Amino acid sequence: MLAPYVRAAPPYQPPYDDDVPPAALRLVGAGSDELPFESPGDAPPTPPALPQFPLRRRLPDPAPWARQFIQAALETLSGRRPVAQLQRWSSPAVLIGIDRARRRAEPGISQPVIVVRSIHVSEPADAVAEVCAVVSRPDAEGPRFRAVAARLEGHSGQWRCVTLQIG
Repeated sequence: MLAPYVRAAPPYQPPYDDDVPPAALRLVGAGSDELPFESPGDAPPTPPALPQFPLRRRLPDPAPWARQFIQAALETLSGRRPVAQLQRWSSPAVLIGIDRARRRAEPGISQPVIVVRSIHVSEPADAVAEVCAVVSRPDAEGPRFRAVAARLEGHSGQWRCVTLQIG
């Protein structure tokens, strides 16, 4: 059995100016053809660039986007829309979950149209939106209400659903 260990997380922000070591300059005599800095072969290797996270200002408003996505996901679950249409907007885990749930539904039974009634969005971090929605479907006794929760993350200037839970 392996013992657990802790690994430091990479820095999220670039270092401040006072954290950067001074440039590798050295004194060179007058009239020398030598340049006063280290050659590229002498310099230590530069660390790999950190991934650039999308900023919120590059993303559209999450509320209308979430309303459309949740409506499309519910239509997919009811068999009215193919799963492939959600591929651009969701993570592979969400697609697999929707596909499995759709396959468990009884084939040939017409599912009622489900409508998104309200959307509430919270943005706990940059380029992250947590969404809760109230949806309803018609029933013989009146509308039946359910809750939907989703987590959206910004990727390449657009939202992507990475978690979806239907209550």
